[in-house]
Amino acid sequence: MNNTPRKVKFSTIINILKKKPISIIFGFGFTVFPLFIATILLIIFSSLGNETPKVDYELISSQGKEITAEIIDIETQYNVTINGVHPTIISYQYSENGKETESKYKVLEERKIEKLEIGNSLQIKELNGNSIVKGLKPYDFQVGFLLLFPIPFLIIGLPFLIYSIRNLKKEVKLYKFGKVFKGKIVSMIPKSGLPISNVGQGIIVHYEYETISGKKIIGESFTTDFSIMSDKRKDDFVPIFVSAENKEKSCVVPKLQSLRNNWNIEFE
Repeated sequence: MNNTPRKVKFSTIINILKKKPISIIFGFGFTVFPLFIATILLIIFSSLGNETPKVDYELISSQGKEITAEIIDIETQYNVTINGVHPTIISYQYSENGKETESKYKVLEERKIEKLEIGNSLQIKELNGNSIVKGLKPYDFQVGFLLLFPIPFLIIGLPFLIYSIRNLKKEVKLYKFGKVFKGKIVSMIPKSGLPISNVGQGIIVHYEYETISGKKIIGESFTTDFSIMSDKRKDDFVPIFVSAENKEKSCVVPKLQSLRNNWNIEFE
């Protein structure tokens, strides 16, 4: 390997990724985007769940002391719908040992609470400062299922993303540490890109080169640098990067990226 790696700009990395647009689109589209959506939903629903205190319903129901409370507010969350039902937050106050306490309780029981009004008495159970409304289970939105939402997308997208990253690392390594050889052009075949955008359009170059040991190798490389079509012909020589670790791994040196990164490589 070269002692000092060549500089590889971020624009060059983007250029490498654009060579295989389908892989990167599927990879990022089915991994990053679903994770982003799941994170946003997790933040939103977590904030909704912070409006009422967390209680151990089973413990308070079995061991709590029954007390009469007074309803001070009833708020229906019309911006949230669960199976066609809006959650309702019941605010109430009660006196225990001479101390007035207020609490909130979220339920998903429209029929059971439809007759409740502010000022009505309400039977609750209290234990160690926590309380529940008797006969009504609290509604606690389980945000954990949001973590399951991205899984099907990740199963599809991760193989594409891994393939793109491995391909990127392999080519960047050649750009940074590859030894410069001369490859004799065998053929150049234009390759079309994606419809409309033409992303992924380029030239497939087949070339022959000889290692230091005298072994002749036929290499194949894809480049988005179309100048090679006007500057070179079959049997002309083009600079290539060859891996110091595996002489059969190589790629054409992209002229434009060489100039952008100041690699100082001769192309004539």
